[in-house]
Amino acid sequence: MSGDRVVRAVGLRRVLGPFFERALVPVIVVERDGRLASANDAALTQYGYALDELCELRIEDLVAGPRRELPDELEHAYQGDHGPLARRPHRRKDGSLLWVVPAAGPQSIDGETFIVSALQDVTALVSAEERAAYEHGRGEVLWEGAVERLGSALVLFDSERRIVRMNRNFVQWMKLPEAELAGKRCDEMFLLLCATQPCPHALAAAEQRRVVVELESARGWPFRVEVFPAPPNDTGVATVHLAHDLSEERAMRSRLVSADRLASLGRVAAGVAHEVNNPAAFVTLALPLARDRIGQGRLAEAVAFIDEAITATAQIAEVMRDLGGVVRDRPRAVVDLSALVESALRIASYEAETRARVERVCEAGVAAEVRPTRIAQVLLNLVLNAAQAIPEGDATQHRIEVRTRRAGDRALIEVTDTGPGVPEAIAERIFEPFFTTRSAQGGTGLGLWLSRTIVEEEGGTLTTRNRPEGGAVFTVSLPLHRVGEVRPTASAE
Repeated sequence: MSGDRVVRAVGLRRVLGPFFERALVPVIVVERDGRLASANDAALTQYGYALDELCELRIEDLVAGPRRELPDELEHAYQGDHGPLARRPHRRKDGSLLWVVPAAGPQSIDGETFIVSALQDVTALVSAEERAAYEHGRGEVLWEGAVERLGSALVLFDSERRIVRMNRNFVQWMKLPEAELAGKRCDEMFLLLCATQPCPHALAAAEQRRVVVELESARGWPFRVEVFPAPPNDTGVATVHLAHDLSEERAMRSRLVSADRLASLGRVAAGVAHEVNNPAAFVTLALPLARDRIGQGRLAEAVAFIDEAITATAQIAEVMRDLGGVVRDRPRAVVDLSALVESALRIASYEAETRARVERVCEAGVAAEVRPTRIAQVLLNLVLNAAQAIPEGDATQHRIEVRTRRAGDRALIEVTDTGPGVPEAIAERIFEPFFTTRSAQGGTGLGLWLSRTIVEEEGGTLTTRNRPEGGAVFTVSLPLHRVGEVRPTASAE
């Protein structure tokens, strides 16, 4: 790489600012002909190249899949009429695959136009989809092999609720010889499950339905028990008992929440950069002018420039505070929901306002005891989903409204849009994991599932309905925190 290109790459990083350099989302700067001009630290780390090595490459050198559409995509991005692209495989320096969803657009820097592309890393989600597809495609296996390979404890009970058969996992969980377990009644084995609440085995047999109970063992690990009525048979089996260790599932869910949070931030990275770069550029301009005025003895003008620089710096701090409120996990605390709405909308507004007017109607004093970061993530997902549901081209004719209000003992957050609404045929499926109608645009099908999961973990519900006049309403309902209840308080951060 020539010395001039090194200087240019470093200069582009400096002009784009510290948020570009230190952002967690990989961002690359591409010339119109496809040559790489610069990249931030996250991109260099993700691809495994040094800056001088990366800038020797062209964008097609990174793409591991078909490349025939690249010239058209580059031209569209250069002209500013390209948003998020379909996900695609890139190849790191070490040869491993990195799945990304690029969001590219033009950026004028020192009189020259470049393509700035934020690369949403969806490698983990692709792997999860591949694992799910593999599991779905597996055929039935022989009973013995299937039961002994289960990660769960499985027990068969007769009509007297006595153990007929069990797998090795159950024996290992109970830490007793199999001979001692056979013939035991469920209430003899599971005091916490059957003796302190309605016995799920009795309910499943009597009502012929699946019964699910989640508990925590004496050793502190969470597990779920599912009891099914057995189909008619001549073996004497009446109910099937499955116990699942939830430790790994909850850890995976937590990782998916983090991945989804970063994916959402990747979609608004350009907007956040814009919100930071503009006041940062003003500070860069104002401070030298203030210094010059002081040297000239024109103190009043110098003070004015300094005051405006302070205001711009405060604006940057506010954006970074909002970003921290979405990124950093915080413990459960009482939070004013209107403050959460303001924080989430400042992060999402750059993308949302290209498609619709964003309005907020917040009733005063609506508070809930939640983990603020998690609810902010839900709001960010719902607002971005509402924006993507609205067709591009006429932002003045469309509206996204975020409202907070009380409804009895519930605190509600409603996100309303004027898009096409949710088709009735898929209304029950949109909260399923991996279900998406926007796979071609890089949709993973995890956002709404994770949002509902998060809200339910906070003791609430997430529902949707269509408006008679068109559009959809997503409602987050949480237990209302009433004035006078003594709890720790928290801001939107």
